[in-house]
Amino acid sequence: MTAFTVHDRRRLPRSGAQARLHHHHSGLRTLLLPTAGQQVTAVLQVGAGSHDEPETRPGLAHLLEHVLFTGSERYPEVHHFARRVQGWNGRYNASTLDDTMAFFFTVDAEGLAPCLAHLIDMLSRPLLTPESVARERRILDAEFRTRLADPRLHRQALLARLARPSHPLARFTAGNAHSLSAPLASLTGEVRAFHARWFRAGNMALILRGALPDNVDGVLTEALSPLPAGPTPSRPPLPTAFPSDIRQQDWLWRAPQSDTGCALLFPLPEEERVWPWLRHWLREPGLHGALGGLRAAGMASTITVTGQRRQRNQGECQILLDSPGRGQECAAMLEQWLSRMADYLPSQWPSTVRLAAPDPEGFPAPPDARLARLCYLARRVAGEPEADADTLLAPPALPDDHTWRTALKVLSDNGALVIDHDDGRDFTHFTPWTGTPCRPIPRQRPAVADPFRTSLPLPATTTTMPPPLKRLIRVPVETGETLRLGWHWPGDQITALERLSLHWRLLLEHVSCTGPKAGVHQSGTNLILDLPVDDSAIRTTLATLFAPLDARWEGLIKHRHRIWRRQLDAAAPAHRLLQVLRDRLDGVARENQRPLSSPTSWCCAYPQAWPETQLSTALSPITARFVPDAATHTASVAAIPTGEQAVPCAFPDHARLLYLPAPRRNALDRLCWRLLQRHLAVPFYQQLRLQQQLGYWVDCRYQEEADGHCGLLLLVQSPAHGQRVLQAALAGFLEHAGTLLAAMPLEDWQCALRSLRAEVGREHSVSGHPFEYRWKQAFYQRSGEANAEPRLLARLTAKDWRDEVLERYAMARPFTLYSTTE
Repeated sequence: MTAFTVHDRRRLPRSGAQARLHHHHSGLRTLLLPTAGQQVTAVLQVGAGSHDEPETRPGLAHLLEHVLFTGSERYPEVHHFARRVQGWNGRYNASTLDDTMAFFFTVDAEGLAPCLAHLIDMLSRPLLTPESVARERRILDAEFRTRLADPRLHRQALLARLARPSHPLARFTAGNAHSLSAPLASLTGEVRAFHARWFRAGNMALILRGALPDNVDGVLTEALSPLPAGPTPSRPPLPTAFPSDIRQQDWLWRAPQSDTGCALLFPLPEEERVWPWLRHWLREPGLHGALGGLRAAGMASTITVTGQRRQRNQGECQILLDSPGRGQECAAMLEQWLSRMADYLPSQWPSTVRLAAPDPEGFPAPPDARLARLCYLARRVAGEPEADADTLLAPPALPDDHTWRTALKVLSDNGALVIDHDDGRDFTHFTPWTGTPCRPIPRQRPAVADPFRTSLPLPATTTTMPPPLKRLIRVPVETGETLRLGWHWPGDQITALERLSLHWRLLLEHVSCTGPKAGVHQSGTNLILDLPVDDSAIRTTLATLFAPLDARWEGLIKHRHRIWRRQLDAAAPAHRLLQVLRDRLDGVARENQRPLSSPTSWCCAYPQAWPETQLSTALSPITARFVPDAATHTASVAAIPTGEQAVPCAFPDHARLLYLPAPRRNALDRLCWRLLQRHLAVPFYQQLRLQQQLGYWVDCRYQEEADGHCGLLLLVQSPAHGQRVLQAALAGFLEHAGTLLAAMPLEDWQCALRSLRAEVGREHSVSGHPFEYRWKQAFYQRSGEANAEPRLLARLTAKDWRDEVLERYAMARPFTLYSTTE
C-alpha cells in the first residue's frame, strides 16, 4: 500500500474572504467569486431541462434554448446578445441537459453590467414569436440531421431504448422537425407555457467569477429586477431508470463510425459523498486506480467518467473506454476492481490522498473545464439553499468506512450494463428516432487479471551528461512558475511526433510530482513541454520522459495513436477542414514518414533568476539524440495556400471553409485582420444562418498561428445543402463584405478599436501573458514585435484603420477547403 501516485489534484476555487452569496428578493441566489484578472464569467442555470418537457413534445426545451436568443422586450433585434458580448471581447453559449439549462458568457469586467442585464431580459421577457419558433425549428432539425453521424447521439438513443417507458430517460430529447411538428400557433403556445412555468427566479442560480466590480451589488440589484418571482415547480417521483431484466444482459450496437469504444453503465451511488471519490479513483492512473489497471492489462488507454443524478437517490454513472469490442472484459475487470476497492477504506488511504480534493463535479456540463466547475457550483447553490459560501466551496468530505464499503459492494454486486460497439450486420432491433441498429447478447464476464496485482511501471530513469547550452535558444523570463521546452522537427516526421506527444501525455499522468501544471502541446511539427519550477520534479519528470520504454508502454501508445488518428479521420466535416488547414499552414507532409530523429532546433524558457548551472542541472536527463546540431530553425516556411482542395470525410454533411489570409506576417496585418473579424462575424452569421438557413454550424473567426500566419475563417456545415449552394453563399458574402466595410460609419470603427485596444492591453500587461509573447518571439523568431501592436493602436486613427483594412482585404486571395463523402 505504499507505492502511490495521485494524478488529479485539481480543486474547486478555494473559499476566500470575499467569496459570498448574494440573495435577491426575487428568490435567486448568486455566488460571487472574485479573482484577479480583467474578465468576468457568468453562468446562469435554470432548474429545468429536456426531462421536464411534455411527453408529446420531445425537444421542446432544446427549442426554447434556441428561441431565447432571438429577441426580448428591451432588445427585440434577433441575436443582438451576440453582438453585445462580442463588443466586450467576449464569448457566450448555452446548453440544455436532462434537468438543467445553462446560459454563460465571458466578457471584459466593464461589460458585466450591460451583458448581464441583456441576459436577464432575454430569459425573463423573451418575445417568443411564431416567426422565431418556425426559424429555430428548422435550424434545430438541421442540427439533428448533422448529429445523426455522431456516435454519442446513437449511444444515448440506445440508453433511451433500454429505459422504462415511464422514465424521462426514455424520451427523445434532441428534437427534430417531426417531434416538433405541431401547428405553429400551438407550438409557440407550448414554448411560452414551458418558459412561464420554469423560468422563475426561485428556480435559477447565478455564478459570477472574475474581476468583479466594486459596485457588484448594485449591478445585481438592477440587472435581476425583471426576473419573475416564484418557487421551484415540483417534480413527481421517478421510478428506477432500467428494469431488472435489462440488467441481466448486455447490448451491442453499430455506430456511424468505427472505434467508438465501449460504455459501461453503473448505478450512481445513493450516498452523494461517495461519488466524487469513486470518480477520482476510477480516473487514477496509479497503482490503485482503475485506469492504471486497465492500462497495465492493455484493455484501454483512456477513461471518461460522468454521472447523471436525476433525484437524490437515483442516477447513472457512465464509463467510456477506448476499447471497442472488449466491453465485457473491461466490465469484468472494473467489477473486480470495485469489489477489492470496497475493502480499501478511506481511513487507510495515505494522508496525501485524503488531503487532495478530487474533481467533484463529474456531471454533464460544457466542455470547458472552468465552465464545468461553475455549472457544478450552480447546481449546488440551487440544491443547497441553506448552505453558505464556505460550505459550497469546500472540497468534498471523505465518506466514512462503512458508507464507502457498502456503496462499492452494491455496485460490484449489481455489475455494469455493457453497451459495446460491433461492425456486424445481424441486428434485430432499431432505436426510435435515430434508427440505431442494436441487439442483446448474453451477459458474460471472462476471467481477467486482478487490477490490484497489475500496474504499469514507469520507465527506468537514465542519467546523461547535460547538453551543451550553446545549442539552446535561451529565453530567460520574469516568471518563477514555469520551465518550457520546445522542439521543431521536419515536416515529414509528423506521425512519429504525434506518437511521442501521446507517449509523453500518458507518462505525465503517472508522474505524481509534476502536478497539474505539467503539460504537453503539439501543433504540426512543434512540440512544447511545460513543467513547474521545482528542481526535483523537473529532473524526475525529464528522466522519465526520456527513458526507454518496455513493450507494454509501446503497445499502449500505438493503440492510443491508432484510436486518435481514426477519431480525427472520422470527425465532422468542419473539424476535418480545420485540421487540414492547420496542416497546410504548418507545412506538414504525411507521406514518406520516417522514424523520429533529431529536431531542427529547440528552445528553453526558464526563470530569469536561474544561474546557468541550475539550468544545466535541470536539463541533465535529456538524452543526446534530442539535441540538434544547429541552434536555428532550418525547416522550410510553408507557403500561404491558394486555390481549392477537396477533403474526404466520413460524415454525410457538406462543409466548406474559406480561409482569407492576411497578405503578410507582421503586427499591422494581424491587427487589421482582428478588426476585420469584429466587423464581419455577426453579418456572416445573420446572412448564412438566419436568412439563408444553411445549417446550424456557421462560424466566422480570426485564426492566428504561433509562427505569424493569420487569416479569417468563414466556415459553414450543412446537412441539406450541397457544395454549389455553399460556394455561392460564401462567394456572395465576400462580395457583400467589401461594400459593407466601405460603408461602415467611422463610429463603428472607433468602437471596434476601443475593444481591440483593451484586448491587446491585457495581452501585453504584466497581469496578461508576457511569457507567451516572449516565447513566440524566440521560438518562432519574431523578434522586435513585442511592442509593435500597442504603438500601432495608439498612433493610427479610425479612418487610418478603415483604409488599412480595406486595402488589405482587396489584396487577400482566399483558399477554399470543401468536404467530399468517402
